[in-house]
Amino acid sequence: MKGWFEWAYRDMLSFFPENVSTFGAQLDGLFTFVYWISVLIFILTYFLLIAFIIKYRARPNKKSYHFHGSNIVEFTWTILPTFLFVGIGLFSEDAWTKTKYQMKVPKPDVEVDVIAYQFGWQIRYPGPDGIFGKKDRFQMSKMNLFGIDSNDVNGKDDIIIENAQLHLPINKNIVVNLSTADVLHSFFLPNFRVKQDALPGKWIKVWFNGTKAGKYEIACAELCGSNHYAMRGEIFMYGQQDYDKWLDGKNKKMIELQQKQKAAELTLSDSTTTSQGS
Repeated sequence: MKGWFEWAYRDMLSFFPENVSTFGAQLDGLFTFVYWISVLIFILTYFLLIAFIIKYRARPNKKSYHFHGSNIVEFTWTILPTFLFVGIGLFSEDAWTKTKYQMKVPKPDVEVDVIAYQFGWQIRYPGPDGIFGKKDRFQMSKMNLFGIDSNDVNGKDDIIIENAQLHLPINKNIVVNLSTADVLHSFFLPNFRVKQDALPGKWIKVWFNGTKAGKYEIACAELCGSNHYAMRGEIFMYGQQDYDKWLDGKNKKMIELQQKQKAAELTLSDSTTTSQGS
């Protein structure tokens, strides 16, 4: 019984995953404020409910009477919630502006594209040239979820990660360009206090700054179909040196792949020329 009572009065934040985001503490503080306000209102409401049940319970020889209401009471229970909700709105405005307003997204130290689909995530890095290829929605397909423009040379070396693994450095402003290839999904990073719906045909900027190296969860927080449960990924946070090492490895593989493709194209071109000459 003691364990049950301990659970009942514990702060809900104790059930949250570890916060590793620069703005996570502010969001947690906002949640704590709303949570305890809700607890107090719950206690007050049920205290009054029980008190009225006891006071106005049925008793022998007691007749009911008509009560036409009170303007003062009605005004009070209208104005108090109004002040409460306005106060919560003002209290949360700074956190909302900082984390959600597109105009407040900071200059990125690292920028990646993330696209959701049934039932997974694809991630795109700009490649060795450091420039994203242009997107063309008319070129989107199962083989090209991002719609990378085949005519844009900057997109030839873009790095596509298909195993839902996001690799990023700590203590840097990360900007994710988020969209979906089909239905609504929701990009949820519990440890970073990030949750943003992904909308078809729209790219939305999501930002965060991680403070601790480690492996964390990527989840979809929007019911998106029968295999919704399978939309789980991993986000790996590194120190800058380890991140640079990982990224250099990916860039090296991409350069090697491009060189092989060019060699194959030259071989094919030479064989075609020889065949025409003969």
